[in-house]
Amino acid sequence: MAQQTVADVVVVGGGVAGLCAAIAAHDAGAKTVLLEASELLGGTASWSGGAIWIPMNHCMRRAGRPDSRAAALAYMQACAQGKTAPELLDTYLDEGPAVLEFLERATPLEFEVGTMPDYYDQYPGAVHRPGESRSVAPAIFDTHRLGDRRTLLRRSPYGTIPFSFEEFSRFQAILHPERIDFALMKQRLDAGYVGWGEALSAGLLAAVLERGVDVRVSSRVRSLLIEGGVRGVRVDGAGSSYELAARHGVVLCTGGFEWDPELVEEQFGVHWTPSTVETNRGDGWHMAEQAGAQLTNRGVCWGWPTYMIPGEKRTGGLPLVRTSLVERGLPHSIIVDRRGERFVDESAPYHRILKVLLEREAQGFRHLPAWQVLDQQFLDKYPFGPVMAGQPAPEWLHRFESLPQLAAGLGIDAAALARTVREFNEAAVLGRDARFGRGESAYARFFADPDNSPNPSLGPLSQAPFYAIEVLPSTIGTCAGPRIDTRGRVLAGDGQPVPGLFAAGNAAAAISGPAYFGPGGTIGPAMVFGVLAGRTAAKGTPHG
Repeated sequence: MAQQTVADVVVVGGGVAGLCAAIAAHDAGAKTVLLEASELLGGTASWSGGAIWIPMNHCMRRAGRPDSRAAALAYMQACAQGKTAPELLDTYLDEGPAVLEFLERATPLEFEVGTMPDYYDQYPGAVHRPGESRSVAPAIFDTHRLGDRRTLLRRSPYGTIPFSFEEFSRFQAILHPERIDFALMKQRLDAGYVGWGEALSAGLLAAVLERGVDVRVSSRVRSLLIEGGVRGVRVDGAGSSYELAARHGVVLCTGGFEWDPELVEEQFGVHWTPSTVETNRGDGWHMAEQAGAQLTNRGVCWGWPTYMIPGEKRTGGLPLVRTSLVERGLPHSIIVDRRGERFVDESAPYHRILKVLLEREAQGFRHLPAWQVLDQQFLDKYPFGPVMAGQPAPEWLHRFESLPQLAAGLGIDAAALARTVREFNEAAVLGRDARFGRGESAYARFFADPDNSPNPSLGPLSQAPFYAIEVLPSTIGTCAGPRIDTRGRVLAGDGQPVPGLFAAGNAAAAISGPAYFGPGGTIGPAMVFGVLAGRTAAKGTPHG
């Protein structure tokens, strides 16, 4: 296995963290190589809404939306629950806005202020006033800027949305996808425009390619070259393996380990189908472990409640996982477990619902299996996944003519389900869910039906036929990994930096501890610490 090339900085992983690290390292003067295990770049962020959660950002200032460091810090501290290093929160607040402005200058991306509130509006310092947000999102992006390397961009299996968040909001498309300007949509798709996460990844990828960064796809890295510090990596390429030296350092941006069955079983004890790219196999975790890193935040993941439509596949033949992002908090619907009981505020942020789904008891998971139950009123008024309001019920929704039949068919306690539905219907009429407070948070109101009164999230479950679909826990990334310092340096067990090793994104322990700050709460830290790690690595002490 001959050593082929020498770089100043080697970035391992081509998601948003890795793309940002490569841009920053190059701009700091380093000869940079970017290695990606798959054939595509952009990571799971390409499948997302592309939101970026950064308090006090310039888009907020430009829109005249207030924020303060004190408020943002209080909110982040409450979310993190003391399970992260305070200096990481300080760094995020102090460096994040400048990093975002740097990326807007250094890439073709244009950012605009978001529309979604923070996820924990009960915490001090939360932004939850209607129409205000600490998130930004990319404007639409013309993929022709990538030239003949457009094929490197990872595309969303859910389809391209060639609109900005602001446009999507103006269409009121969350509840009314039929209001989208489909003529404009077709025009933009034909012209090669993308939006949301695809736009974010495309803009960062364009910046990397236009800098002439050495980008190598189908190049998986599973081990480090260590000699008095990290000196490079061993690369498994297409048909060959080689060693790549890094004079200044290696930046791990490989994503989490949700596709590593052994690590998942060890930390979560659950078998799931992740909602992420399948190359998130724990390579960064294992390399950090190899280097003697301090591994923290175990047993925490980002995730959400999902469902799967039989036969739906994504590229590569894996099942397509659909999130129940909007449907679960709309009127005329509840989520129950096999006991026939509601166990969570269905309108809560997805990350909080996942935590409840994964609660354990002696016999296994307390609330699994779980089912979303809805009635005909729901399907008459609202979309459900790919099914538009008023369309015939799809075969993949289990249909029953009565609630007792539904209970019998799904193995749910019938008496308890009847009681649960009766109590829920009474709450819907009153407009107040005394048990869980459904529909009362800013997040709930953002996705609910403003035309439904007296509570935008509550409506009786009363009109047959009734329908159900299984609610499945799924992850959008793990939060455990090597502990990093304020410059993205990986820390060893003694708290000192591992020479030559850096990490960002889900390859590092999440700076938010167990929480999810808000929309873009994964992407924001990945980008900020990707830039910081890239810059620091570029300026590191050269090896020999």
